[in-house]
Amino acid sequence: MKLTPKQTQILKSFGYEIPLDFLRHYPYRYETLFQKPFSTWEKGELVIFEADLVSGFKTFRFGKNQSKTSFQVVYDGTPLTVTLFNRPYLKMSHYENNMVITGTYNDNYQINARSITNKPLETQTGIIPIYPMKQGIKQYEIKRLMTKILKDAKIKDIVPEVYIKNYRLMHRRDALKSLHNPTSQEQIHQALRTLKYEEFLIFHLANALNSSDFEYGHIKKIDKDMLKSRIQALPFSLTADQILVLEEINQDLSSTKQMHRLLQGDVGSGKTIVALLSAMSVIDNGYQVAFMVPTEILLEQHEKSLNCFFKDVRYEVISSSTPNKEVIINRLKEGDLDLILGTHTLFQDSVTFKNLGLVIIDEQHRFGVSQRKALISKGDVVDVLMLSATPIPRSLASSIYFDLDVSTIQTYPEFKKENTTYVVKENSMRTIMDDLLKRLQSKDQMYVVCPSIDDAKAYGYRNVLDIYESLKEPFKDYRLGMIHGKMSSEDKEKIMTSFSNHEIDILISTTVIEVGIDIPNANTMVIYNAEMFGLSTLHQLRGRIGRGEKAGVCYVLTDKDQEETLERLTYFSETNDGFKLSMKDLRMRGMGDILGERQSGLPNFVLGDIEQDQNILNQAKQDAKTMLKDIDNADFRTIVKISSELKMVYN
Repeated sequence: MKLTPKQTQILKSFGYEIPLDFLRHYPYRYETLFQKPFSTWEKGELVIFEADLVSGFKTFRFGKNQSKTSFQVVYDGTPLTVTLFNRPYLKMSHYENNMVITGTYNDNYQINARSITNKPLETQTGIIPIYPMKQGIKQYEIKRLMTKILKDAKIKDIVPEVYIKNYRLMHRRDALKSLHNPTSQEQIHQALRTLKYEEFLIFHLANALNSSDFEYGHIKKIDKDMLKSRIQALPFSLTADQILVLEEINQDLSSTKQMHRLLQGDVGSGKTIVALLSAMSVIDNGYQVAFMVPTEILLEQHEKSLNCFFKDVRYEVISSSTPNKEVIINRLKEGDLDLILGTHTLFQDSVTFKNLGLVIIDEQHRFGVSQRKALISKGDVVDVLMLSATPIPRSLASSIYFDLDVSTIQTYPEFKKENTTYVVKENSMRTIMDDLLKRLQSKDQMYVVCPSIDDAKAYGYRNVLDIYESLKEPFKDYRLGMIHGKMSSEDKEKIMTSFSNHEIDILISTTVIEVGIDIPNANTMVIYNAEMFGLSTLHQLRGRIGRGEKAGVCYVLTDKDQEETLERLTYFSETNDGFKLSMKDLRMRGMGDILGERQSGLPNFVLGDIEQDQNILNQAKQDAKTMLKDIDNADFRTIVKISSELKMVYN
């Protein structure tokens, strides 16, 4: 296919290498344009009409290379004044026989034209695709390029013929043509149905091709009496959801199936204790357990839980800052440890196990695919339990994940308090200073969260170092501390110990405190530049407060007045339900923000909406499973090739 230099430039400016891929540059909306009588026009309406030119063109120039041209036309027996910007070289001779005007009706017989042409009216009306733009590229140039590619490109079906027939889908060429050059709304609907299914089927088949990694597992016998005694020894009662989820995990462990389960639940719902109880059952069977977490702060929190509830288990903690790692690694190799708590250090080659039976991965979306597999491969058919505090509805999670069972804790422990959140429409503590001082006077401790450590001043974002200095004077009667990701592990541990012992009243921090912090006396939080964070991240941060006897108060600060920003933050202030917040984030920011970027195993689908299109998503999942049983079928060759290339991206 031969493209002009300009068309090649358009292709590359949108990030496409070959013309066929540019067909995935879909319209983001459509305009329906048909000529209608003048008497039906309304102010502000976009109209198109064929008129008679009855005056010359009067052009007024202003600014640098800018102009305004006015002229009169008659349409439907009515004289109208038309204004057009930056078209100073119009000639009357071009429009003597025909003039078609597209523009906005401003009332008082005034039209702000966006285009005029002497082409026939029927070529300008209909359903008009509107494409995402870039500077220097015009809509008509994109449409012209699309038309050329659709005409010249060889477009083969990706979806196997059997599914095209079964679901009455369009062939791929027809679907793409219908999206880029539709003649009816029904045509657009059918094209979208076809291409969404194609998108979902590729995604699920990519995951299906990885499903062969899961094998028959080793049966673990669950000692129900021992489990019951451990649960009764806890200083609190498990919720109904925790008990149900524990039973689901135990069923996996005691079956011939290798467990590959996601345990999701809101902040403070009690996922960790369920995971640890499961670990004890595996240890009872003579296996070792690896519990991997993303941060050293979270590592310390889980160590506290082990010390508090399971003192008889032989465990060690390992991270990049751990001294004498060789001793711990050797004990693990010899089987002298039942459980190892660790950060990324766990998937290094030097860490080996005598009999690894269960891998627990907390905040699983923070680890890459290769990292998770590196740890899981250290044992023979290891059971896997992944934890996530950014939950989505179970039915949706089951639709998205392929060979991953989903357990959900939706209820909260009875002792959990509901926090109150306020939106402050300025990026300053000025208006809430009195409230903050009162809370500190009542012996509360406070978090102050900033989006950056030290390099965001030029962008108007607050950073930890500046805020730490600026708060010394207004809070001179209180002890300040700060913590961020660039500090050494020893320094971070020292700061958190001081904060835990109430030797620090105000802790200025980045999102390093997002998970793993449990300070019962810290019940106040201020978040600068709240518009910078997704709702799920804000909710994780807010989950650090209200963990003791008192409910927490969270202030989210922003100086942005965009409608979407204020809508998101207002919704956050009114909602403490992590499931609802995750779904809101999903609708407004896309899936990457909910479960982590590429490492989440979820693509940001171009056309498909995983909430609105669950029926299509589910059907595609079932069809991918069916295809897996007959993977060498020649009719599946095209989609299998495409999915094979994507499987490490999606899974």
